[in-house]
Amino acid sequence: MFLADIPLNIDWQQILLHLLNFVILVGGLYFLLYGPVKKFMEKRKAHYDELENKAKTNLDNAKIKEEEVTEKLNNLANEIANKRALADKELAAYREEQKELALKEADDILKKATINANREKDKILDSANKEIKNLVTEATRKVASSNTSEIFDQFLEAAKDSEDDENN
Repeated sequence: MFLADIPLNIDWQQILLHLLNFVILVGGLYFLLYGPVKKFMEKRKAHYDELENKAKTNLDNAKIKEEEVTEKLNNLANEIANKRALADKELAAYREEQKELALKEADDILKKATINANREKDKILDSANKEIKNLVTEATRKVASSNTSEIFDQFLEAAKDSEDDENN
């Protein structure tokens, strides 16, 4: 009767049974679904955290390597600049040496040419002197063997002819 006095025909026994069924259902679902899903999600989160840590480590290593490579490139650029400067100095020294050798060779050639020119001059002078001696000797012979008055007359006529040619 007590139950009959309840308004709206609510059966408390049915409600309690439904509640018990609901608690069993929630408990069963918790143990069967929520626990394994939660463990799976934790494993997945741990896996992605591990991947993120590896990526950060790789990124840090890459930055360190990039700095090392940049430093090596800078050192290499400095070394190249130093070697280029050394090569330029060596090239300048070689050019100067070749220039000095060329000037020395030019001086030697000039000296040899001067000596050869002087020899040629001496040969020409000797030849001219011999020719003059021969002409003088021949003229003296002619003078001694011939009449001197005829020679002087020929000489005077030649002089007048050459004088007339110069005046005209």
